[in-house]
Amino acid sequence: MSPSVVMDKMQKKALFLLTILCLYNLVDNALAQKPEPRKDHRIARVRVINNSKMNIQADSIKVGHKYSDVYKNFLEFNKALAPGETDNGNGNMRVSYETGFWAIGSDWWQITWVFSDAKAIYQTNPKNGQCILNILEKAALPALSAAAAAIAGVAACGFPPIAGCAASPLAAAGAAVAAGVIAKAFFNDESTCGFKMFMLRSEDEMSNGAWVTITIGEGGKLSFSAPSGSATTVYEQIALLPDGTTRVGIPELMASTDTELMAATDTDTYHAHGVGPIGNNVM
Repeated sequence: MSPSVVMDKMQKKALFLLTILCLYNLVDNALAQKPEPRKDHRIARVRVINNSKMNIQADSIKVGHKYSDVYKNFLEFNKALAPGETDNGNGNMRVSYETGFWAIGSDWWQITWVFSDAKAIYQTNPKNGQCILNILEKAALPALSAAAAAIAGVAACGFPPIAGCAASPLAAAGAAVAAGVIAKAFFNDESTCGFKMFMLRSEDEMSNGAWVTITIGEGGKLSFSAPSGSATTVYEQIALLPDGTTRVGIPELMASTDTELMAATDTDTYHAHGVGPIGNNVM
């Protein structure tokens, strides 16, 4: 092989190796400039509006919020709300959540309160099924022992009521205590039983002047609204009966099938980022 041929082959090999090295440097530089995986911790402020026809008892509104298993917020509103009134907690009722490409959690909500007649506790229950009873039996009812409830004034007959004792409305102070016990039982449970999914976006952060508004309406309907979108769900009456049993459901709602009820009342609409209605979201 002549020296010129050998030199030509060496030049080709050198050119090939140089090309590989240049490509490697280009890829390496591109990876170095890639943005860091990002998720932003944000805070939203919450207010509650009474859009029903009944007064809501003071100290009875409890809002449980879970951002998956990352953040948990339990809010207790103090004001008594007449129809049309709002409690914004002076802007101090706040929840934590995350946004960004790597933020994969979900916002779950549950609301508990007592109307001024103090006859029952009301609670959101999107699934409209058995799970709410399971948690009541497992956690809430044992926590409300007859002695503790009597001291709190929950009912003249105790809680659960003593057999043969006449039914009576929950006493005002005791009703708020009972609402808190039941709300915390659901809040502390690891599941999202009875919770409604309502996702928060970057534009819902309080630094943008935004509010997350929870509106308690008529006919067992409750709604969420924020700059990014809205959602509706159902609430039910947890009636405390003199025989010690627990009844869940509002008569006019229970007349419909679960499928009809969910189709009519449990919806989400997100307007952010050009996204339109996404249909029914039972949880």
